[in-house]
Amino acid sequence: MGQESTSQGNYSSVMDSDPIHMAYLLGHVNKVEFQGPRGQYPRPAVRPQRKHTFTPAQRQSFEFLKCWVHGLSEGFTETELRKAFRQAALILHPDQGGNAEQFLTLKAHFEVLRTVI
Repeated sequence: MGQESTSQGNYSSVMDSDPIHMAYLLGHVNKVEFQGPRGQYPRPAVRPQRKHTFTPAQRQSFEFLKCWVHGLSEGFTETELRKAFRQAALILHPDQGGNAEQFLTLKAHFEVLRTVI
């Protein structure tokens, strides 16, 4: 019984004092986890594209906004509409060198398009 405890004690002390062996073991632990590219997340599910049915006034408002923000699609969400409005407002706002009449027109068109969603 005394020999077993000393042999186990010697074994653990040898493993603890052997940094090369520990580095080897740590190099092989969870190696599968690091085989893929790091920082890559699974692709998000593709959102189904939808199209809004516009009235003539809403179509006119959409075309006005689209001429200032080219990335807006017909299946826009509320978040995309707000983002497009802010981008157009940065261009048309009178403090940014735009025209006050065009900015007021933009606000009116934005209010019309908010009813689509």
